[in-house]
Amino acid sequence: MKKLDKFIISSFVGPFLLTFVVVVFILLTQYMLKYFDDFVGKDLGMDVFAELIMYFSINMTPVALPLAVLLSSLMTFGNMGEHFELTAIKGAGISLTRAVKPLFFFVLLISFLGFLSNNYVVPKANLKAYSLLYDIKQKKPALDIREGVFYGGIPQYEIKVNKKYPDGETLKEIIIYDHRNGLGNKNVILADSGRMYTVNNDRFLKLELYNGNRYSEENMPGTRGSVSNDTRFTRNSFEATTMVFSLASFDMQRTKEEYFAQHRRMKTMGELATAIDSLSGEKLAIEYQAFVSSPTFYTYHLRYDSLMPENIRQKALAMAESDTSLLTYETDTIADDSLRVSIERHQQEMNEVSNSARQRMLRQVKEQARQQRLRNSGSPLKKEKYIPSVVDSSLIQRADTFISDTEYSSVIAKALNQSKTINNTLQINTSKIQKLEREVNKDLYESRKKIAQAISCIIMFLIGAPLGAIIKKGGLGFPVLISICFFIAFYVLTEMSRKWADELLMDAEVAVWFPNIVLLPFGILFMLQARLDTRILEPDFYKVWLDKLSKRFQLVRKKVSLQ
Repeated sequence: MKKLDKFIISSFVGPFLLTFVVVVFILLTQYMLKYFDDFVGKDLGMDVFAELIMYFSINMTPVALPLAVLLSSLMTFGNMGEHFELTAIKGAGISLTRAVKPLFFFVLLISFLGFLSNNYVVPKANLKAYSLLYDIKQKKPALDIREGVFYGGIPQYEIKVNKKYPDGETLKEIIIYDHRNGLGNKNVILADSGRMYTVNNDRFLKLELYNGNRYSEENMPGTRGSVSNDTRFTRNSFEATTMVFSLASFDMQRTKEEYFAQHRRMKTMGELATAIDSLSGEKLAIEYQAFVSSPTFYTYHLRYDSLMPENIRQKALAMAESDTSLLTYETDTIADDSLRVSIERHQQEMNEVSNSARQRMLRQVKEQARQQRLRNSGSPLKKEKYIPSVVDSSLIQRADTFISDTEYSSVIAKALNQSKTINNTLQINTSKIQKLEREVNKDLYESRKKIAQAISCIIMFLIGAPLGAIIKKGGLGFPVLISICFFIAFYVLTEMSRKWADELLMDAEVAVWFPNIVLLPFGILFMLQARLDTRILEPDFYKVWLDKLSKRFQLVRKKVSLQ
């Protein structure tokens, strides 16, 4: 490796590590503040906070890497331009592209390591972080008995203290309701004063009571072991007594991590591909079931026409248009062929579906065959009129003469009920399919995001490196401002495309790459401008363009005035 390459990489590594740590700290602080209310008053130890901070720090790395690369590359080349090091490099005959080359390969390595972290490390850290966060949320607040308020944090007890002294242990006017028997407020302890403290490493709460009474109510025993309806009231006085309460319910109970492992954030690309395949299979099963059950939506013509070949359909229409009989449509010549073709088609489809679907289709074919045989016999299905899909209006008017008013009303009511049933069935299937499509889109977006976030590091480098060479300013001033602007644009585009993908307004494959596609032209533009050594961020650059435009506008005005 040449000295120039070592110099450029060493100039980049320091700012990169510094900015990466700072960005992770800022993002971590912002994220932890969102759950601040869940941490307050629960007496969590430092080991719990350290574990949670470590896991969420790993969780922040996919977002922090692109910003760290952008800021550090902009600072590196900005410092080199500010100290005329880029000028010396160009003066030695080395182009900007050659100077950027070593850092480009270094960023490629960072992107590859970022992808490995996104795919293997971050899902495991998410699993541990969110399972621990759930346990923290479920943990009870620390023991906090306040004056004049009933405290029910200890299971099966309600405690009220009218006066609590500043030492936190001495109590005055104590009321305790004992609910262990499950009969309500029938066991009560009143004490004039008391003292409260914990023992055995805060595992138990010891309450010493002075000058009080214990009141209880219980049912009198009956004959032969039965319980009598009579009750007995008891009062016991005491000068001093001690009660010990277990504080095991205040401990944080750890939930099994397997309960959270099915969330998409806890899965690798391989696991997400398996989940996508399963969801797609469920979606196809619902669609196929809707297709198979569609003939049951129709009572008359479409129920059988949907399975008839086209030549049979044409023969049926020709016979219906001839003035034979609309009510006694004879199917002797076509029944066998129609059923044979339908069965053959079903047998071909049965090879591609599950056993349950095969049995369902066989039942439908058998039912169709039975109804077709009844139709051929004449009388049993004489009222089931065969109305072709395309008939003359006069035929329908003639058919109406065979139906009485009562039968007509019954047919209308039956048709309305059937249409409502069909509508509800289709709506249910549509909602199921849309829900599965959303889940597929979310899993697909999460899977492709692991690659897109790694590629975004390269995009940010292509923006930051030439931009630093253009502005020729280092430090944490102007470069930080520009970096924040681009990062905000990247974050807004990412969130916007993610929501579009969740709502099925954009394909997940397009949505996950949308921020990179939008920002890539800026990187190419800045690289071209940096190679030409233009100053697109200086006012003089735009002043020249405005002067040229004003001169052209004046020439046009002169030509118009001369004409």
